[in-house]
Amino acid sequence: MLIAGTLALGGVGVDARLYRWVDENGVVQYTDTIPPSQVDKGRTELSKDGVRLETVPPARGLEELRRDQELERLRAQREQLVEQQKTADQVLLRTFRSADDLLMARDGKLAAIDVMIQVTRSNIRRHQSRLQNARTQAANLERAGKPVTADILDTIAKTEEYIQSAFQTIVAREQQKDAIRADFDRDLRRFQQLTNQPVPSLDRFENTRPPVVHNLVTCGNASECDRYWSRAVAYVGKHTTTPIQSVGRVLVITAPPQTLDDLSLTLARIEATGDGTASVFLDLQCKNTLPGDTDCHDERSLSVIEGFRAAVTSEPPTPSPGAAGPLR
Repeated sequence: MLIAGTLALGGVGVDARLYRWVDENGVVQYTDTIPPSQVDKGRTELSKDGVRLETVPPARGLEELRRDQELERLRAQREQLVEQQKTADQVLLRTFRSADDLLMARDGKLAAIDVMIQVTRSNIRRHQSRLQNARTQAANLERAGKPVTADILDTIAKTEEYIQSAFQTIVAREQQKDAIRADFDRDLRRFQQLTNQPVPSLDRFENTRPPVVHNLVTCGNASECDRYWSRAVAYVGKHTTTPIQSVGRVLVITAPPQTLDDLSLTLARIEATGDGTASVFLDLQCKNTLPGDTDCHDERSLSVIEGFRAAVTSEPPTPSPGAAGPLR
């Protein structure tokens, strides 16, 4: 067939080519030109002597092009991640000589954040005292039958707003500490892979695990947050030994402790970014023998902290159908 096709085109010039292609019926065709409808279908170019010169594959469809582009994107992304990992490994090995170095660096970062948290707590205590004074002035005016001044009301509102914002800062700092612990754990594992150093004793790295924060509860939607908040307010009323100064939608404040036996509680509802979620945070304040020390260290306070999460999140038991009522 090839010979016949060549002879039939005997008048073709020396540089002419033959084109071998397959039509829509699957029949092989030999011509000296390619029909426009076959340009994208693929072909084989032959010399006048029937020698294959070039094979042109079918043009790629749109779906194939998109797939190739996605594969290329993924390949480039993988290469970028590999380079980033190499760079990170080099920094890790240049920065730390041993797992102990990693531990010391981690502890230093956590300690720095703890200092910032303590400063924030001190500011909260000062603002709580300011709030108490403002509320006392307001109460004295009301008992005297006089209107509370706008300045006093403004002081109360702004002080409550500051306290709520300060607790939000504390929660953010605690979350930052969790992130540092996670980064440290990842870096430690990678460092051991790169250096083949033995795994340190777990006891030495016990502090790398995030502690369970019993006095911080996160809710997933507005309805759940309202339910948690109601229970948290009741919990504060049950365990505080000082009078409640303020009860609002996002803040509950009791008076500062006056005696060594006092336990003052502050409750803050820290709203998220408008999606209905929030965190409910409980803070304890005690009066200790050391000047300026308001942290609580006794077993009673620890019990209040440890019981908070369960009291806020636990649903009350549902009576079984047909269960007998209480004995009278």
